[in-house]
Amino acid sequence: MALTEGVVALLLSTPISLSLATCALLFFVGRALESSIDDLEPPVLRSKIPIFGHFYSLLKDQEVFFKHLYKKYHLPIATVPILRTKLYAISDPILAQSAYCNKHLSFTPFAVGGAQKVAGFSDEYHQVLMQTNVLPEYFKSLYDGTTAQHIHQLNVTSLKHVASHFNSIGGDGMDVANTYLWLRNLMTVATCEGLYGPENPIRSDELVEDVWTFETGLPYLFLHFFNSTTLQRTKEARQRIQQALGKWCKAMKQDDEQVSAYIRNRVGVLRSYGVEEEQLGVIECGLIHVPTSNSIPTIFWFFMHVFTRPELVLRMRAELEPIAHRGPGHAVTINIDDILERCPLLISAYREASRICNGFTCNRLALEDTTITDGQGRPYLLKKGAAVKIPTGVIHSSEDIWGEDALTFRADRFLDKGLTNEQAKIRRAAWTPFGGGAHMCPGRNFATAEIYGFVAALVLGYHVEPLDGNWHAYKPPPMASCPQATSVRKPADEAAVCGTRLTRRSGWEAAQWNFISGPVTE
Repeated sequence: MALTEGVVALLLSTPISLSLATCALLFFVGRALESSIDDLEPPVLRSKIPIFGHFYSLLKDQEVFFKHLYKKYHLPIATVPILRTKLYAISDPILAQSAYCNKHLSFTPFAVGGAQKVAGFSDEYHQVLMQTNVLPEYFKSLYDGTTAQHIHQLNVTSLKHVASHFNSIGGDGMDVANTYLWLRNLMTVATCEGLYGPENPIRSDELVEDVWTFETGLPYLFLHFFNSTTLQRTKEARQRIQQALGKWCKAMKQDDEQVSAYIRNRVGVLRSYGVEEEQLGVIECGLIHVPTSNSIPTIFWFFMHVFTRPELVLRMRAELEPIAHRGPGHAVTINIDDILERCPLLISAYREASRICNGFTCNRLALEDTTITDGQGRPYLLKKGAAVKIPTGVIHSSEDIWGEDALTFRADRFLDKGLTNEQAKIRRAAWTPFGGGAHMCPGRNFATAEIYGFVAALVLGYHVEPLDGNWHAYKPPPMASCPQATSVRKPADEAAVCGTRLTRRSGWEAAQWNFISGPVTE
C-alpha cells in the first residue's frame, strides 16, 4: 500500500505531460516484466496496474477478490498475473474436482511454507521438515487417526462435554448474553476434550480466548512485515498456547488411549524424528486452529438459520424424535449414526448453512506442467510453479449452480427433486467446504458429528429464544469476509450478536443427554 501511495504522490507532484509519459513507461515496463502466458493456459485477466494491481487487490479484498473477478468476467478458470508470477483461479466445480484429484497439484508446499510462519518454530526444525521423510509420515498419521473407529471415539468424548453442559440446565433455564461467544467457547473446549482427552490443556477461559486471538491474527503472521498491535497480541496468545501444549505433550504417554489417535499419531511421528517436550507444543499450536476455526463458526450459522425459523425447528424435531432413545433415570441417548441415516432434513440444513458461510480458498502448487479438464473435455494447461486457487465462496454462491436464490438459506435445498443428472452431478462437485482430493480435511466427519449432536439435542429438548424479542423479528447477523488463512466467515461484529434463552421443553424437563457413535452391539 505504501508503495502505491508513493507512486501516486510522485505523479501528482510532476507536470502533467511528464506524468503521462511516466505512466506509459511504467505500464509498458510492467507488462514486459509480467510472466509469459502460453496459448494453452486459461485466459489471462490483466490488471490495469501491471505487476502490482492484482497483488494489492488480493491482499486488500481476500476471498472477495475472486468474487469480483468472477462477477466481471464469468470465466470457469482464469490466469491471474501476480507480481512476477501468476496464479490460476478456478470457479467451475468440475474443473475444481479435476484439480483436487491431480497428483501434480499439491498442498504440501503451502503447508511447509506456512507452518513456520504460523507456529514460529525454529530454522533447525524447518530443516527436519525439508530434509527428512517426516512430512509424508505426518500427513499419513492424520488420516490414520481419523478412521471410523477413531472418529467414533472423538465424537463420544467431545459430545460428552456438550451433554454435561446441557444436563446442567435446570428448571429456570439458562441465559447466555452473546450467542456466538457462548457457542464458540463451549465447542472449543468440547473439541479439545475429544482431541486431548481428560487432561485437555485448553480448558481455561483465558486459553480459549487465546485460541481465537491466535486464529484472528493468522493473516498477520503470514504477512509479518505488518508490525501492529494485532500481530503482537497474536504472538503473545500463541506463546501461551504453546507453553500449555508443550507441558501437555511432555507428559503425554504414547499408549494413552484416552487421547485421540489423531493427536497420538502425529506426536508419535514427531518424536520419532527427535522432536521432544516443549518443541512439540510449538508445532502442535500451528494445527489447533484447524478443528476449531472452521467447524465452530459453522455451528453458529447453522444454529442461527435453524432457530430463526420456528417452522423448520418443528420439522426437524419430528425427524429427530424417533431416534431419541429414552432409558432409565431420564436418560436420552442419541446415536450419531442414526442422524446420518434417518434425518435427511437436518443434514440438508447443515449443508446449506455451510454452503453459505464457507469462504474457503483451496491452495495448490503445480509441481509439474499438467492439465485439468472441464465437463466438455476441454483441457487447460497449468504451468509448473504456478499457484492454483479454488475459491469455494464463488462456487458456493453461483446462481448457475444453485439457482436464483443461491444467496438465500433454504433448508431442503440438498433434498431437491427434479434435477437432471447433470445438475445433480454439478451440485455434488460444487459443495466442497472440506476441500477435496488427497488433501481433503481428515477431520471432517468429526466436525459434522459434533454439529449434528449439538443441534439435535437443542432441537429436541429445549425452547431456544432470543433474550430480546422473538425469532420472527430477528435475522442472522451480517457476515464478515473470510481471510484466506481461514475457511468460514464469522459475524461481522462478534460483540453485538444477540443473547439466547434456553428452557426445557415439556416432557423433557429432566432429560439427561448421552451420545454414542457407531454400530450398537447387543
